[in-house]
Amino acid sequence: MTIQKSQEESDSMIVSSKLPREELLNFKKLCDFEDKTPSKKIRELINLEVDDRFGGMYKSRYDKEKIRQFQISAINDYNSSQRVGDIAKVNLVERTDGKFTQIGLRPLIDEDIFLPKGKVYPVLPSIGMDVANGEMNFLIGHILKDEKIQRVSIIKEKLKEFPREINFSESTILISNDFFVELAMSLMHRIKYENNKMILDFHHKLMFVPGEAMRNKIIIIEDGAVLWAKEKFHNGFTGKDESLNISIKPKIGGKVDITVRSVNRIKALYPEMIKILEVGE
Repeated sequence: MTIQKSQEESDSMIVSSKLPREELLNFKKLCDFEDKTPSKKIRELINLEVDDRFGGMYKSRYDKEKIRQFQISAINDYNSSQRVGDIAKVNLVERTDGKFTQIGLRPLIDEDIFLPKGKVYPVLPSIGMDVANGEMNFLIGHILKDEKIQRVSIIKEKLKEFPREINFSESTILISNDFFVELAMSLMHRIKYENNKMILDFHHKLMFVPGEAMRNKIIIIEDGAVLWAKEKFHNGFTGKDESLNISIKPKIGGKVDITVRSVNRIKALYPEMIKILEVGE
């Protein structure tokens, strides 16, 4: 299960302390120069200090190649599973605030997965996909609770005629998994498969979505209707900025605390560019 946590809540966990005015001003200048919040910079400095003093102990215990394999696997799983980027215009940002939400998982497992002589292959299947699915649920939740979005009721007998409700030239259409078989069959002559995507009438991407929230619903989202910001994290193993952050911390008792998360904010959602179809009997 994915966890959602506001960045503001996370930042509030930082211990505060008094600094001489000059040191505080210099610190704030550093934060502005690096375009980082004070809380983020403090966390960064703490992690550097901890790594400098104790990192060698953990690095000697854990197999770096196994950590690399784990991170690459999780990132690839996330990137291949995430669909928010096909729906929203996504911008990667350096600085976040209390309006951002963390979506992720934090399993506590046996550290054998990273030990040099460990017998466990260093992969947690679907952990990246679970984060990607959490982002999709986050988006769907925001759309469904927006009372300004137009809602149209259609009867199930006329489900295959739902494309008549499309008023946008280019869109992404989220469809409940309940309707997959019926629509895939009835609209097959109008659907084209392109880059592993289903395209209706050459202009509308179809995505079948599981989950109780989508039951009996179809959501039509015009291109540009959603603006999304994600925090970027530089990954030392890929050598690139990634939107998935992975933290691995040893714990007492032969356990390892793994956090896999993305940090997100829906910056804008334009209700006039979205339509919800509710299918009844």
